[in-house]
Amino acid sequence: MQGWSITSEGDSDQGRILRRVLFAIVAGGMAHTLVCWIAAQLDFFRGGGNAFAQLFTLIWSGHLLLIVITLLGFNRLFRDPSMTLPILWWSTLVLLVSAWYVDEVRLCVMLLFFAILQMGVFRCRTRELVLLAVVCVSAYLGILLALNHWYPEALDMTAELIQWATFVLMTLAVIILADEISAIRLKLSERNRQLGDIVDRIQNLAVRDELTGLYNRRYAMERLGKIREMADRGAFGVVAAYADLDHFKQINDQHGHALGDQVLRDFARLTGNLLSGRDFCARYGGEEFLLVLVKSDQAQAEALLDELRDNLAQAHFPQAPALRVTVSIGLAAYRPGEALDAWLGRADEALYQAKGMGRNRVITAEG
Repeated sequence: MQGWSITSEGDSDQGRILRRVLFAIVAGGMAHTLVCWIAAQLDFFRGGGNAFAQLFTLIWSGHLLLIVITLLGFNRLFRDPSMTLPILWWSTLVLLVSAWYVDEVRLCVMLLFFAILQMGVFRCRTRELVLLAVVCVSAYLGILLALNHWYPEALDMTAELIQWATFVLMTLAVIILADEISAIRLKLSERNRQLGDIVDRIQNLAVRDELTGLYNRRYAMERLGKIREMADRGAFGVVAAYADLDHFKQINDQHGHALGDQVLRDFARLTGNLLSGRDFCARYGGEEFLLVLVKSDQAQAEALLDELRDNLAQAHFPQAPALRVTVSIGLAAYRPGEALDAWLGRADEALYQAKGMGRNRVITAEG
């Protein structure tokens, strides 16, 4: 059985639930027991001390059962691990049972129901509280009618019905307030969700290009620096490549920037289809991209990048059926101990060679 160490998020949540259950049951149970004990001392408890002791032994046995269920972690099997609804229903049942035995101060006992409702305002749906309230006021009325039938001498029915009507009105007011609080809670939850989406978007924009979804230049250089350090320790080979879309300015001028953006997105998609999880591609600027192939040798990189070049050359664009887009690529395998600028400089020189030799080709840096 898992202990109560809060070394993980799940254990921490379970610990908070246990403390909440303990407080709700112990504090609520003590308040209820005290009110009924005072009634017993005033001789308003039907059956006297023996009935009081037997009833509250049974009630506290139920309280302890709820605590043990939570302590052993069985509450995790429920839809709501916080045990809010089971505690609300059990506490309401306890009030109704004690209302059968308490005379004269029955309303004082039933007023504890509002403390029960307050516990569920922030954790239950409004319809769940409404159902609980309807059952409570109906059962309260049923208890009064049964007492009037079996023990007519024990109560003033007119006064009891007035108290019951007061209880109903107060319960209705609490339910209306709970509905308002629930609406506010839902709005806050939606605002928090929207705020979370905004934070995620900001964090995403900090590392990714908004148009293509690829890494941006700053983050790519940070990640490449770490990969280079690992490669220096002989962990693996790595290849860096610059890719530049050929005559991209003409595409924008002849077909519009919307199609140009689509070309960039399609190149990013084709690249993502070929790269493994350890590799990455970044938009380096404009129509230029940086590809980093981890655990790849020169031959493997050449084959993969040539496949990328061929896939792009065969891509079709419905907005411009006659358009064919090509890419020039220069790559360089990392040399252990080589400076980052020198490594990328060799890849850049290979790219210029590819463009000078007629574009639409993959060129590997010497050495």
